[in-house]
Amino acid sequence: MRAPDRYAWPEAGNGILMCAICVKKRSGSAAILLTVAFAGMLVLVVCLFAAAKNVAGVSYADAAFQTAGRSVLSEYDTTLLREYGLFAFKGDERQIERDIAFYANASLRKDKSLYFPFAPSGALTRIFDIEIDAIEANLKEFSLMDVDIFEEQLRGAALSQTAKKLTIDRDKGEKDYSDPFSGHPDRKLRNEGVIASLPSADVVWSFPNVSALTADGLSGIADSALADAVTSQYILAAFGHANDGVSEEESFFDAEVEYILSGKKSDRENYNSVKAKLTLIRFAANNVSLFRDPAKVAQGHALAAPAAAAAGIGEMVAYLGIMESWAGAETKNDIGLFEEGKKVAFLKSPAQWALTNPQKAINGLFFDVVTPAVQTGQTYEDYLRVMLFLMDRETKMLRVMDLIQMDMKVNYNEEFLVREYYGGYRFQAEALGETFEYTERY
Repeated sequence: MRAPDRYAWPEAGNGILMCAICVKKRSGSAAILLTVAFAGMLVLVVCLFAAAKNVAGVSYADAAFQTAGRSVLSEYDTTLLREYGLFAFKGDERQIERDIAFYANASLRKDKSLYFPFAPSGALTRIFDIEIDAIEANLKEFSLMDVDIFEEQLRGAALSQTAKKLTIDRDKGEKDYSDPFSGHPDRKLRNEGVIASLPSADVVWSFPNVSALTADGLSGIADSALADAVTSQYILAAFGHANDGVSEEESFFDAEVEYILSGKKSDRENYNSVKAKLTLIRFAANNVSLFRDPAKVAQGHALAAPAAAAAGIGEMVAYLGIMESWAGAETKNDIGLFEEGKKVAFLKSPAQWALTNPQKAINGLFFDVVTPAVQTGQTYEDYLRVMLFLMDRETKMLRVMDLIQMDMKVNYNEEFLVREYYGGYRFQAEALGETFEYTERY
């Protein structure tokens, strides 16, 4: 009988060994599988973190650029705001780009922080350290010379609390109404360089196009009238006219509203031009008032017969001559009333008619201004408001710019030019492979 092999395993032991080997192999495979899965998850987490950081970085950069853009608007001219209620800044595109970079880098770059320049090492550590690749600013369409932008600013000032601070302080007690410019020599623009630099340098005054008042244009008249009323209110609050008293504030012209209406180079020329227009308006209105009053028509006819016989002309010709002379004399008296700061009704009732004696009126025997029995109606300023409404919008806005430019030169900065000021801008910036675009305006 052969001796048992001491190295031979029993059959049952062989099975256990094989199972152990299999388990060991399977455990190793599972470990490898788990390692690969964990590595994949780690890569995914890293990718997600990188993506989240990029999204957060883009959002952070967007916030930084928006803040920088608004910071540039904060550099508005405080004098222009205080005196005229206008928000505008002086600058050029290259300067704006430098300013945006300066403000944005304060947030985006830890090495350019403005807040803790002497902080201990590590105190400025941030998650983001973003490099700005490019900044491009654009000032087109935002110039204060743009009539739409300028008028929008004027309306904003007129409708805000700022308008209450714009009203000129004037002392009516010192005014010599017989000569509105007796307080100082007549102001006149003489410097050709200053004249050429005015925003309205090549503009000619005109009434609105009559075609705009046709049926096709009537739909927008109510809206434009309301907008123009706001603009006119601003003009009459911020600027003086010949009959509103002596200004306590320094300005190049005293007859500023008259300058807007006429655009002449001196106070007296502007006032005389407006007075001529006002004379035409009053003469036309007085003719209507005269011919619609039966009592005055009867007086005219009563004077016409002897006048026609004496002059050897037709009675109707004499009648029309009398009525027109009477209306002309009343118109001259109206201008005198305006110059005394009194009211004149647009279409007069019999009690509002001043020269009730046609014979004296025709012969020019009224040497002093006659006040009517009922002294009601509209002031000189009210008539200026009507003329401002009839004025061409672009010319009106450009001449307001003229006044602001002249007064800013006189009082604050002799190099001030409206064309160098802006009410907003556009810019785009590139960072993190993204392009950011913004429009900033007041």
